[in-house]
Amino acid sequence: MVHFEGNLLIDQVQGHHNMLEQIVHNYAGLFLFFGSIVGILIIYRNFRGSKMAWPAIIGGIFSTGLIGLGDAGEHLLPGINPLPHETLHYLHMIGGPVALIFLYKGLKEYTATKDIKPISWSNVFIILSATILIPVALATQARQRWDPEIEGPFLVVTAVPTIILALLLFNKARKSFEEHSTVVLNISFVAVATTLLTLALLAARMGDTELANDATLYVNGHAIADLLHSAAATAIITFGISTEGLIRSI
Repeated sequence: MVHFEGNLLIDQVQGHHNMLEQIVHNYAGLFLFFGSIVGILIIYRNFRGSKMAWPAIIGGIFSTGLIGLGDAGEHLLPGINPLPHETLHYLHMIGGPVALIFLYKGLKEYTATKDIKPISWSNVFIILSATILIPVALATQARQRWDPEIEGPFLVVTAVPTIILALLLFNKARKSFEEHSTVVLNISFVAVATTLLTLALLAARMGDTELANDATLYVNGHAIADLLHSAAATAIITFGISTEGLIRSI
């Protein structure tokens, strides 16, 4: 069984001439980031005049893209300075919970049966700015890459709220599946994929810290996250394409 020995993983499943699968991780993360940008451009072009739901949904998709950018980018930066690495590391860890908040709000607005106050573009920008600035602030305190003195407390503080958000979004997405609107279904698919991705990465990071110190959890969490990076990207692009069909049918 796979286990940690010092800073190394021992007894991993062998194959592909012992090729490191990190390249898959990088491509999957970048696919999610660029897929989110494509989806946002399509959705914004079609619905930029609408205030209901779309600011929140676009904020959620962009935050989901930040997960991919941070998760891939942290491994692509050379050098020993921890600041850029840790900024991207915490960007992907914070991007998940923020995406869950936005997508929950967007689904709630889009499926509402009575008038509710939508989130404004200005509030979306404020939250997204904080999502980027908080990782920078955390990174300035790091003395090494994956600094355990920062990551452990960070996970303790964010784990329970993230799980609660995930359950709320799962429940909202499940109820939304009952609606026959193609747009609502695709928003729900994005929400489910993003939720699963966030939980997989949370589990992986737990396995890599003293909170769990479990190599099996670490390896499988990252492997599942690679699949979910691609699933989320596909769901986002499909959602964008579905809005093209909606506009043409109006």
